[in-house]
Amino acid sequence: MLLALLAGCGTTPSTVPGAPAPKVSLAAEQRRLADLFHGTPVVFQMQSDGSLRVEVPLRHSFDTGGSTVKPPLAAVLDRISKSQRGQATRLQVAAPGDAGAHNPLLARDRAASTRDYMVAHGVAATRFSALTPTRSDAVEIVVAEIAAH
Repeated sequence: MLLALLAGCGTTPSTVPGAPAPKVSLAAEQRRLADLFHGTPVVFQMQSDGSLRVEVPLRHSFDTGGSTVKPPLAAVLDRISKSQRGQATRLQVAAPGDAGAHNPLLARDRAASTRDYMVAHGVAATRFSALTPTRSDAVEIVVAEIAAH
């Protein structure tokens, strides 16, 4: 059921190829994504520092022992990747090992797979500032605006 719901979230207004992406505030992005994924276990939350935190439960992200992105996580990453192309943001990814097992190598592989998926969908690899393991039961993606100098 979740997979069907997430897969149906693939339509967005078209843009002119090569045109710069319009600036979208992270708060507006949080509201849009929360509406798109309403009724799913995906959490979109604004943080006190102005960053957007996205959490996708592990069971919808990776198979046990694996680091290949599952379709429900892919649906979320597709939306984030599309909205963040051309934006002045930094991204951080944290991923867990398997539930009940402390496996930092698997967690790092999952974080790297998450990053690699987004890079393959148009987000520059240089925009990722951290790939870390987490002990939570969700893949966590934090999107933060780059401070102007």
